[in-house]
Amino acid sequence: MIVFAAIAPHGDVDLAPELREAMAELGRRCTADVAIVVTPHNVHVEGHFAVVTAARVGEHETDRALAQAIVDALRADGLPVVGVSFGGNDPTAAEMPLDWGAEVPLRFVRVPRVVVVAPARDRPFDEHVRAGAAIARATGDLRVALIASADHGHAHDPDGPYGFDPAAAAYDARFQELLAAQPLDFTPLAELVEDAKADSLWQLLVLQGATAGRAELLAYAAPTYYGMAVAIVT
Repeated sequence: MIVFAAIAPHGDVDLAPELREAMAELGRRCTADVAIVVTPHNVHVEGHFAVVTAARVGEHETDRALAQAIVDALRADGLPVVGVSFGGNDPTAAEMPLDWGAEVPLRFVRVPRVVVVAPARDRPFDEHVRAGAAIARATGDLRVALIASADHGHAHDPDGPYGFDPAAAAYDARFQELLAAQPLDFTPLAELVEDAKADSLWQLLVLQGATAGRAELLAYAAPTYYGMAVAIVT
């Protein structure tokens, strides 16, 4: 069961003290035994969701049984998914590189085991909502934290790598408005996501499908070219 859910940035949270403190608060509140991190910066598999089945992701032990259960649940729902590993040919001894989309949240949310999931940007948005529901079913009786690793608009600064577009600020403002709604529904962000250069919508939709709670925004800041937010779904 999902006992804790959060939206967490994977950028430099030290750029804004309120973000770092909010991330520390995530760590204080999380009592789960396993964390599922949905990250946009791991493998990108054309036309498929991906679930890491390697024994470790960097220094973190993978809950391989849960990883396989998630693969099975997505397949049972007709969603395209692959289990992925790296390096050693035996996944029970393999180690997947730790991407920054997982590294930053897991620096604060410390749990015994993890599962890393990559969304599928070339798949429909509604499939991400369905994937979240399938992930929730797969958790069974485990005490699981679900973390949507997400930075938001990436076009806040004309000197940034994506230039400036007012859609970035509009996207971030709309995201914060949607956090106040119940049930959570992030699909209205779709009309802004491309111009905003955001990398958060896909992970947010997975979280939306997996949870039915109320969101609490702990912090938001855009101290650089991208926006970052910390929120807990209870």
